[in-house]
Parts: sequence; C-alpha cells; structure tokens
Amino acid sequence: MSMFFNEIEAARIAQTMEANGLAFYQRAAAKTKAADVRGLFLQLANDEKKHLATFEELEGLLRKRGTVPALDDEAELAAYIDKLLQTQVFGSASDVARLCDEAASDAEAMAVGMRAERDSILFYQEMLDFVGSKEARDAFGWIVKEERQHLRTLGERSARCAE
Repeated sequence: MSMFFNEIEAARIAQTMEANGLAFYQRAAAKTKAADVRGLFLQLANDEKKHLATFEELEGLLRKRGTVPALDDEAELAAYIDKLLQTQVFGSASDVARLCDEAASDAEAMAVGMRAERDSILFYQEMLDFVGSKEARDAFGWIVKEERQHLRTLGERSARCAE
C-alpha cells in the first residue's frame, strides 16, 4: 500500500471523523423526543464543530508552512491507519445515517456515540505518537481530552436511561 501520510493527512482524516460525529449528533438530536437527551446531543454536536474547526485551522497552518515531512515508517503506518479507519464506527457518511436510523432508543444512540468516541480517542492517541510539530501535538492532545470527556458524559447519561 502506498499512501502519502503526514501531519496534513492526519488533520484531514480528523476533519472527516469530526464531520461524521457532528452529523451523527445532529441527526440523533433531531430523532429523540427527550429534551435533556436532545440537549446533550446538541452540545456534543457543538463540540464536534469546534473540533472540526481546530483541524481545519491546523491543516491551513501546516499547508501555509510549506513542506511537511512524511511520518516515520510511512508504509507500515499507512497500512495501520487504513485498518484503523476501516474499523471505525463512522467509516462513511452513509454509516452515520444508517447507525442513527437503526438506533431504536436514546440509549442505543448513546451507545453508538460511545463507540465512535472510543474510535476517535484511539486514532488521536495514535497520532500523538506520530506527529512532530507542536501545533499538531497540541491539537491532537486537546482533542483526546475532549473525546474522553464525551465518552464519560455519554456513559453517565446512558446509565440513567437504563435505570
């Protein structure tokens, strides 16, 4: 497999992930009848917008800077990243719509959200091992903390649905 992978590509993948998360939470918010759950999904959607903007800004900064070196061991990394992306909950925009539509309850929608947040944490944590610039490390590090909070929030709210 030959894939050019560098910090710009990492930022672009992150943008796709955040856009898919945004779409999911917006769709889930529109679907639920519970006001408190709608509020949670809308807050998460708002956070995903901020994350998307962060990675758009990062990509712009890296492009403006000019050449960005490829990450270490590009072929092995590309194969690994490809597998990570293939196994994500939100592998494509159509997956987002399908999974939201298939969620028969708010608890099921939150479970999908939790799986997506775990996928994001895994990807962003892995990127921290590969990116070199301070800007990229700061962006990925901040997003890991944000996604962990999302996972905790969804888990806590989901537990209340089960009661």
